[in-house]
Amino acid sequence: MVKFEPIKKKPGELIKSEDWNKVQEDVQEDLTKIEQELQILRDYINNMAKSVTLINMDSPTGKSYRLDEELPGEVGSYATSVLGYITRQWVSEKGKPGEICKFGILDFFDLFYYWSGAEGGEQPMLEIALEYVDGSSHVISDIFINESLELKVRNTKNPYMEYLLAPNEKVWYKYQVVNPNTDKEVRYISFKNTKAESAPRIANVIQHVARIRPVKR
Repeated sequence: MVKFEPIKKKPGELIKSEDWNKVQEDVQEDLTKIEQELQILRDYINNMAKSVTLINMDSPTGKSYRLDEELPGEVGSYATSVLGYITRQWVSEKGKPGEICKFGILDFFDLFYYWSGAEGGEQPMLEIALEYVDGSSHVISDIFINESLELKVRNTKNPYMEYLLAPNEKVWYKYQVVNPNTDKEVRYISFKNTKAESAPRIANVIQHVARIRPVKR
């Protein structure tokens, strides 16, 4: 270990210019290192996030079905009672567009993920509304949903994050939605089918992610 031996000056004693300049350079170098370390810490804190997965979600509207339940007018079931965290599905029947389901959240978040798929998919058909505690809302329309009867390739219209295959190869897709009002508490997330010829479904699982922010005093 190197021992530091300070050079002490007497009051009024002159200091050489090169020594003074070296002191200034050392101080500036130390300040630069401290600022860099503080910036790394700021970036780390700003990127911290919490993720919450809500399962067995219930809805005051719409109708839910088991995964292994064959729906009227559809081709088979998912041939399993559980797929990942998914245990039930809310489905909009073909020929009956309108609200599919509505989940209560009561939380702040930056984005959320939901699971979906549709018979008669591969087209825009879904409308999602975020209803905030203050009474305002944000609506995302014409959301593209992939076909649930067979796995489809990822596209640029609404690229899925991942997928789940049932034993009979019917598919659930995981999609992402960004919340534009992160400072507002979300009361409900509602899903609506806008295409009569399609039958989109929403799983009873919601995951939302929020960047951790300092508590306001």
